[in-house]
Amino acid sequence: MRLVTVSLLFMCFFFVGCKQEDTTPLGQYLRAVEAGLEEEPSTAETVMGIHLNDTDREFYDRCTELNRQQLITMAGGSNQVAHELKNDLDRPARMTFQPVFTQTNPRRIDAMELTFIYDEWSPWNKTAYADQLLPRVAEYMSRIQNVEFIQLVHPHFGDMYVHVNGSMHLALWAADDSTVKGRFTDLSGLDGDPLHLRGN
Repeated sequence: MRLVTVSLLFMCFFFVGCKQEDTTPLGQYLRAVEAGLEEEPSTAETVMGIHLNDTDREFYDRCTELNRQQLITMAGGSNQVAHELKNDLDRPARMTFQPVFTQTNPRRIDAMELTFIYDEWSPWNKTAYADQLLPRVAEYMSRIQNVEFIQLVHPHFGDMYVHVNGSMHLALWAADDSTVKGRFTDLSGLDGDPLHLRGN
């Protein structure tokens, strides 16, 4: 009887210790984020030769060169930059990007915010809405970044494409009817999931 009791206790400990790994897309994502939070700061490329943790001077110098090549234009105030995607998607679109700098000296790119919109978007042109654009942007970013996205459904943003590589975090989602947004984030300076999906 004692042997049976000991065997049962051993089996309980074995099964508790061998808790199954969550292989769902959310589980894969959360494991990647947890690992990324412990990584060194990322120097991954975001767009057009601009990297996370580049200094503000490196960003401005790169933009000056891109402007000289007529690849970008200023897109409003602050540091917002525009690039025409004439043949990169299924139809012409416009990408804008803007760095988020740290408060250190020198300032460094802590995140890069992106927006995408079809040139022909209008309220009556349903084929140019953001829900149609989002998978096209994901294909484009997957191609230029050479990454595979995990597809998730966010409780606030809806359908979302995410990728984590080391401490580089990239997310894409439809912000409204017209616009797809994206954000590169360096996880190394954070203390949790930037999408707040942990525990959901």
